[in-house]
Amino acid sequence: MQSGHLLSLLDLDRPAFDLLMADSFRWKAGEGQPAHGNLRRVATIFDGPAFRTRLAFDAALSNLGVHQVPLQVRLGEREPISDTAAILNGAVDAVVIRTSDHSAVTELAQHSEIPVINAMTDAGHPCEVISEAFTLVERRGELDGLRVTFVGEDTNLCRSWCELITIYDLRVTQVCPPGWELPATFLDSLHQQGEMQRVAITHDLDAGTAGADVIYTDGWPRSTREPSPERDAFMTIQIDQTTLDRAGAATLLMHCMPVRRGNEVTAAAFDDHRSITLRAKANLGPTHTAIFSHVLDQGRRGAPR
Repeated sequence: MQSGHLLSLLDLDRPAFDLLMADSFRWKAGEGQPAHGNLRRVATIFDGPAFRTRLAFDAALSNLGVHQVPLQVRLGEREPISDTAAILNGAVDAVVIRTSDHSAVTELAQHSEIPVINAMTDAGHPCEVISEAFTLVERRGELDGLRVTFVGEDTNLCRSWCELITIYDLRVTQVCPPGWELPATFLDSLHQQGEMQRVAITHDLDAGTAGADVIYTDGWPRSTREPSPERDAFMTIQIDQTTLDRAGAATLLMHCMPVRRGNEVTAAAFDDHRSITLRAKANLGPTHTAIFSHVLDQGRRGAPR
């Protein structure tokens, strides 16, 4: 996090990610300690319900003894984003934002003298994937060699998992119906970093999940919630217990949540002992605490208030 911002996992290198994993273990064990002498203030901007996101960041800021400043702001709605950034620069020490428009968050970061943290946009969900990755480190000891199969359409989570290949020697396979693949522009961006060969796309659920260490899925698009050709197409990639059995004895199942049982995953598969989603969500607090501890340690890049 050389800039102080965390807009995507591309903002992290391996030493920084390793340090986040180590600090997450410390916070989970109750051994973490705030390293900030003066009271810090962090603005939080959340569009939508953001149920798990709000809980995770509230726990993180409480652990660090940081004062949270919740704001009801929509970037660019009432004033230029540069003006909003200028006000925040003089009032808080960091901003965490969850909104659909990634370009707005990027613009905010361009004008910010304080760290901006992407809590979720349409282009990525880096903090969530850091937490999921930590859960897999707990189970496997390392991320190198991990084989991740993402079952579903092109989503912010799918993209963040793909970005993780620039940090660790892991492979990501997307399983989706035809027409729902990761876009060529995103794959080209990975190719420019010499990493595209470790991302694969298939339309065959059995082929894409065979030998996977973890099958990861997300909610289906709204067009699939009623009988339709789209629903018929997505039903071919529904995860059930047979999917887990065929994938491998050690294969794990993870879901971003919220879960629509009977759509992307059956109730039996989600309740299977190989499903570690709820255990992963318990790690949101310690991992988000580690993230914010590092962000605040970056300090202010601009003039003091």
